[in-house]
Amino acid sequence: VIGARGGAYGPGTPREGWDFQTPYLRAYFSDKGVTGENLHFVTAEMTVAGVVAHLARFRPLAERSVAAARAEVTRLASTRARAVAFVQPSG
Repeated sequence: VIGARGGAYGPGTPREGWDFQTPYLRAYFSDKGVTGENLHFVTAEMTVAGVVAHLARFRPLAERSVAAARAEVTRLASTRARAVAFVQPSG
């Protein structure tokens, strides 16, 4: 599952506990039989930092997050021949 967030909800962030998408999608896919090594979540955070003026100071974080997400998707794609679900972020 590939996702993008305008904010940051990753480990160690002030809003870490606010991530409702990952638990919901994990439960959804688990109910469909997709679990364990067959289920991966890759998320880029702070993706609106480049277009929202008051978030400009987070642009380097956003760039690193997008680069890390892209690298992880590339790694997963090169090691697995599996379907990837694309999730359109809300908001």
